[in-house]
Amino acid sequence: MTNSQVKQAIDETIGREPLMDEAFVQKVLQKKQRKKPLPFLQPAIVVLLMLLVGAVLYFTPNQTIQAVEIESAYLEENHQQLVADFYEAIIQEDKKALAKISPVNSEQAYKRYSIFEFNNPVEVIKTIDTEKSITLFLKLQANDIDYLDELVIDKESEIIELDVMKSMVLYTENIELPKEFLLEYKEAPYAPVLENMELNLDGAEVKQVNDHILYQIPTEEGTWRVFETPEGKRLDLNVASDQPTVIITGTNNQFYIIDSKTNEATYIYRNKEGEYQIVIGQLEGTNVMTFDDDFHDEPLLFMSGSTPKAITTEQGHLIYADIFEHSELTNPQVFYHAERIGTHLLVEYVEDSKQTSTYYQFTAKDVLLDYRRIGMLEAKPEHFTDMSIANRYNDQLIYIFNDNTIHYRGNSLSGELIEETYTNIQIETKDNQYFITGDNGFSWTLSRTAPRILKDEKGIEYTVPVNFDDYPE
Repeated sequence: MTNSQVKQAIDETIGREPLMDEAFVQKVLQKKQRKKPLPFLQPAIVVLLMLLVGAVLYFTPNQTIQAVEIESAYLEENHQQLVADFYEAIIQEDKKALAKISPVNSEQAYKRYSIFEFNNPVEVIKTIDTEKSITLFLKLQANDIDYLDELVIDKESEIIELDVMKSMVLYTENIELPKEFLLEYKEAPYAPVLENMELNLDGAEVKQVNDHILYQIPTEEGTWRVFETPEGKRLDLNVASDQPTVIITGTNNQFYIIDSKTNEATYIYRNKEGEYQIVIGQLEGTNVMTFDDDFHDEPLLFMSGSTPKAITTEQGHLIYADIFEHSELTNPQVFYHAERIGTHLLVEYVEDSKQTSTYYQFTAKDVLLDYRRIGMLEAKPEHFTDMSIANRYNDQLIYIFNDNTIHYRGNSLSGELIEETYTNIQIETKDNQYFITGDNGFSWTLSRTAPRILKDEKGIEYTVPVNFDDYPE
């Protein structure tokens, strides 16, 4: 039946007057005659579309952008990415992603970091790399205030550990070392005694120490050290590393047991009642050096590290003071390190990219005063006679003073060798400062901050090969 015949039939059925023109009828019939695709073609079309999309994605460059950027010259790329993924999982509140990285409680972690902005790169301020883990201190910002976050990466499991109950501390770049340390001495604790306990000495090392005995017993955690007195008491010295032990005795009532791997020192002292007191700390190397001074009748010993101690005896008992205990240190205490230099204490503040330090001297048994405040860092023009000074962190950058001339030698950022000469050098001094001028407007101010340390106006530190205070008058 043609389109005209259909139109005529409709018209005759409804009435004599045509209700539809022929063009409209043809349009309706074309819609009715459109065939549906065969059922088996639909999956095929889907598969083809998926292959097409896959091909586009495969050949399209990766456009994924990590939302959190970690800035550090001291971390491997995989650890930088691990930390970035940790923060990203928290920002996105992605429990599954977070669980793969850290065992931290997700809800507590979300709350902890809710105030922080991650628009700028997260800067790693300090790293502490040990055999089993890396401790990171990272600068986070909230409302223009800088905080320090502390994360620990377990090297074996590649898991991030975080103590969410530990509050973050404020961070400032403009740190200043204390002007003095006020010490509070306490009586040293007594060594714990093992009561009625049999020791398994299989494989143990037994050392005779004067009329005492040191047992070093291997365990899964390390070497367990037990000290036996002539009366048969056995003192528990705790577990240390499995490396060799250095034993030093003073008189028969003083013993220093030093772990050669960690430099951890156990100082044992037999007091006037015959009881054994004990202080644990760190020494620089395996040398025990005590010194006498006018302010105290008994020798003093410094223990170093980030928890330095001053140790001495008083009325036949061992006493000690935590040097940092009552000082308001800027930023965490682990950023600070102390060591003994002669009769002085050198305290250093160390980030991964900068360091500053100051010497301290006893002015009384319980006072360590900034060396510079004692007036012993006087600057003199003759200090730079035929003298060289080197950048403290790059000994390839060196200045040589000779015959009213300064010769500079160093490398540019691109590695290009740079050599400069500054002539007609004049040096004036005041207190601990050197005011250095020369031709062509050359000007340089250096300050003595320690016997062999200088600092310029930009805060850059330099070292000299000798102590200026050893110069003859």
